[in-house]
Amino acid sequence: MADARAALEQSKEGRHFLNLVGKCADDALKTELIVAGARLLTVGTRGKENALPVFDIKSSFLSLKGLSFINPRGKFDLSFSRDALCLANAKGNIIVPTGLLTHVAILDQIPQDSKKRCLMFMVLDRNGAPVMNGKQRLEVIIIQTLETDTMSATTSNGEVLDGPVVAVLCQAVGMCIPNFTNFMAPEPEKYKSARGHAAVSAVAKVNSGHLFPLPKALVFVERPAIFVPHSDILAVEFRRPQSVTFDLVLHTAPREAPGESGAGGSIQKVEFSQIDKGEMGRLQSYFANSKIKLYDPVAPPRLGNGGGAAGATAGGGAGGAGPSHGAAEVEQIGEDDDDDNDDDDDDEDFDPSLPEHLISGHPPAKRPRTDPSGSGAGPSNASGAGPSSGRCDVDMGEEEEEDEEDEESEDEESEGEDDEDELADLTDEDDLRADDVRQRVRHGDGMHATDGGRRAHLKRPRSDDDVEDEEEEDEDEDEEEED
Repeated sequence: MADARAALEQSKEGRHFLNLVGKCADDALKTELIVAGARLLTVGTRGKENALPVFDIKSSFLSLKGLSFINPRGKFDLSFSRDALCLANAKGNIIVPTGLLTHVAILDQIPQDSKKRCLMFMVLDRNGAPVMNGKQRLEVIIIQTLETDTMSATTSNGEVLDGPVVAVLCQAVGMCIPNFTNFMAPEPEKYKSARGHAAVSAVAKVNSGHLFPLPKALVFVERPAIFVPHSDILAVEFRRPQSVTFDLVLHTAPREAPGESGAGGSIQKVEFSQIDKGEMGRLQSYFANSKIKLYDPVAPPRLGNGGGAAGATAGGGAGGAGPSHGAAEVEQIGEDDDDDNDDDDDDEDFDPSLPEHLISGHPPAKRPRTDPSGSGAGPSNASGAGPSSGRCDVDMGEEEEEDEEDEESEDEESEGEDDEDELADLTDEDDLRADDVRQRVRHGDGMHATDGGRRAHLKRPRSDDDVEDEEEEDEDEDEEEED
């Protein structure tokens, strides 16, 4: 019954079930309910094993006491059986089905580690049943030992396991999963840092740690614990290569976990920052030897088989890898150019000011006045490019009247300027007073002034009657031209 209760305590629903069963007064019925509830956890929604098995301590063939764990943090007794591993301490039990174990990495030669620790890094399947430590889901289990630690243990069938602690742990895992082959460890011929270590210092998110480039995966310890197999890496990117430290970005395929709807829709990025520049060449060689390509922003990695990222790029999304409409645009531009070339053959009489006026909405530039024969620079009605003939006559008449008014105003301004110039010339003479000049001009008398042999002549200013006579003469001339 104790094992059944421990299994129920691993999930929120199981703990709620135990609270309900605790209200039952019949102890025998309570025991039966707890055992039955624990058995139900082993059945998934499709009749397959999708939950934590009931761990019977009696079925374990080996128990190791007082091991130190980094994740989950604390000390636990670790028991091994064919179906599950059990981490137990005073706070409770954590059941780990052996079927969830995907990789085991042995990490030693940790940089700047005076204690010479050795870590056992066990990876759990994210798509399997969740292994909970309270409210936290465990995806990685890390056991911490020292390189110098040794132990001897005897299994239930009398087999003796002795040697370094990490070696005994690996043997026990092999006994739980006889065909398990995903053990990995650093290999100097695959990667060795500039300082001779198996890892490089890096920062993941905001936490400092160490990145281990292993033969088939990259592992980051301690927190957050990150495991990225080579099979998940689509491309690798080196950012800020000119700085003292650079950033390493892994573009990976999504790994969707249960309950994470939409997590597999796009390519994910795993970033490790503040790596010493001296490690760049070694890491580039490591990825090249591992057949992992460099990230190309022009042709970014895509997910096949209709994946979310492929669909986004095919639709011309933010990645910019979708089909370009440039060919269609070039074709359309070529057609427009052909149209312009065709029009040029028939545009000998074309006045560029006319379409400019029609397009911009601004009044057209003034054209020179034409004689009655209609010759001039204006557009020809015969070409059909301009407005109708009636409308054109009205517009030309209005423009001629405006031109005449402008010319008359210009004549008046020029005459006024001449009078002012003559008055200024007279006032500049040394032998005449200003009062005499004004008086003679007022009476219309011509006068002569000498200045060093030069003569200045003052014309009689025109009266208002003279101006009116000239305007009437101009109007008569305009009427004759219109006739």
